[in-house]
Amino acid sequence: MLNSLQACRAIAAIFVVLSHTSGILSLPKYLGAKPFGPAFDFGFVGVDFFFVLSGFIIMYAHARDIGQPRAFGAYMWKRFSRAYPPYWVVLTLILPVFFLLPHLGIGHERNPDVIVRSIFLLPHPLEHTVLVVSWTMVYEILFYLVFGVLVINKRLGIAVFLGWTAGVLAYPWFENFPWTFVFSPWHLRILAGVGVAIVLQRWRVPVPRAVASVGVFLLLATSMFHAYHGPLVPSILTAGCTLGSALTILGLVEIERSTAIPVPRSLVYLGDATYAIYLVHFPALSILAKLAMVAQLDAVLPGTVLFLLLVVCAIGVGCASYHLVDHPLHSWSKRFFRRAKPPVVLDVVPEPTIRKAA
Repeated sequence: MLNSLQACRAIAAIFVVLSHTSGILSLPKYLGAKPFGPAFDFGFVGVDFFFVLSGFIIMYAHARDIGQPRAFGAYMWKRFSRAYPPYWVVLTLILPVFFLLPHLGIGHERNPDVIVRSIFLLPHPLEHTVLVVSWTMVYEILFYLVFGVLVINKRLGIAVFLGWTAGVLAYPWFENFPWTFVFSPWHLRILAGVGVAIVLQRWRVPVPRAVASVGVFLLLATSMFHAYHGPLVPSILTAGCTLGSALTILGLVEIERSTAIPVPRSLVYLGDATYAIYLVHFPALSILAKLAMVAQLDAVLPGTVLFLLLVVCAIGVGCASYHLVDHPLHSWSKRFFRRAKPPVVLDVVPEPTIRKAA
């Protein structure tokens, strides 16, 4: 457990919630404007950071599994049991809403093809999903599968990763689905995280505090320039956010493996609850915004106060989901796959007991 990265997860999740809250309230049916203006338009950077962090975590946690076919089952169970069950719970609660209240959706949420793809987190040519935020998880699932090849066979896995990297770098040449998905620039962020893990496994990073500081600056500077003075061309935006995230993780991990970094417990807790917050915050914001309009809170509270209220409530709903759904399911999955202890073999065979005659 790296507390500094848990804190970064929490901050990235908060950025995403802030960005989505600003976007939702700006819709005409709500406030019709952003209470804080474009202040949180850079919050999308949280998604970039999550992708890089995902690549780092999988490589860092499963490096010993590479080239170990027997570890494939455990690896797949850990990854898929972590991703799917909490997501399915949220999807089960959200899907009926689009049939009972069709006007709340765009329309594709009731399409059987979209529903099936959403259930299994399969890519859609137009990136249509039932749960808005699940588009990122579709990329994650592909990465888990590709890494699984590395677990089964190291040489084949390395060849697949090299070919995948080359395809991602050649993305502009691809025009048709599914190649636009398989070689999407979003995978470059994941691959960068894998690269960070490899570097940390082999070398020590000099001046890690400077490295982390440069990473944070580059990450925020790129995203803010894109939001306030851009837009930047996709290649520069991808390069800046990816490199910034990678350097941030590289520096923080190097610092923490040599000395403890004081991190507030609240941020560590929110880092633990990040997945639950990410899954439920968007539908929670949508429901909360509608309730606020029905209660006419917009006529009583300033827009900035209403904004902050929605943010706090959405994060609170995510924390409740973590305690009620995510954490129990995660604990169950670990117990379910836990291997039974091997029987104890005695070095000395005890003498048979001689029963006395009655």
